[in-house]
Amino acid sequence: APQLTTHRYFRMAIESPLLHAPSNSSRGISKKVALTAALCLGVIVASAFFISGQDNKLASMPRVSARAALTCPRMCGMPTVSSIGQATRRLPNLRGGAMTEIAKGVSFDTVAREWRMKWSPDADKASLVKAQEALDEVLTEVKAIPGVKSVQRVVCGGCLDFKVVTSLEADKFGDWEGSEFSPEKKFLEKVKGIDGISFVETQTYTLMPM
Repeated sequence: APQLTTHRYFRMAIESPLLHAPSNSSRGISKKVALTAALCLGVIVASAFFISGQDNKLASMPRVSARAALTCPRMCGMPTVSSIGQATRRLPNLRGGAMTEIAKGVSFDTVAREWRMKWSPDADKASLVKAQEALDEVLTEVKAIPGVKSVQRVVCGGCLDFKVVTSLEADKFGDWEGSEFSPEKKFLEKVKGIDGISFVETQTYTLMPM
């Protein structure tokens, strides 16, 4: 159906049959009231038309969930787990092996998996102590992963962060991903059961010394 302009909305309102009723002195005031009401109706209808058009524009825009907004690879353009393997340009590596180039001047030969969470200072930092104990239980297994370069722990007493970053040679990372990053599942289930631990998350990214 053809769209109606704001002008036509006003015209429709003003030409309402209500305004063409026989007029006489006793209905003079009623006619003025009707005219005012018709003009108000025109404004309301035109406003509704405008808002509807804006809603249609918003509906056509891509929506980002809260979870996605917190996921760095999707928001900042860095490669996700699967897209890292799709970067195919190989460059010489002074450290040995080959480098993969994400974009001009941005290359890597190391991919890291991060396990992170928040701990609580309650009960003399009991949750932090238990998180470290959970890490100690799997640390030997993590260090034995083929291609592992380093296992680092990050603890922040201000933000209450506890992070474990395991770095692997890029060409070995796919094999670890294929095993569901074992022993990741076991470790995460352990820390999720600790009272005071919250916001347990994982992330994959490239990690290079500069």
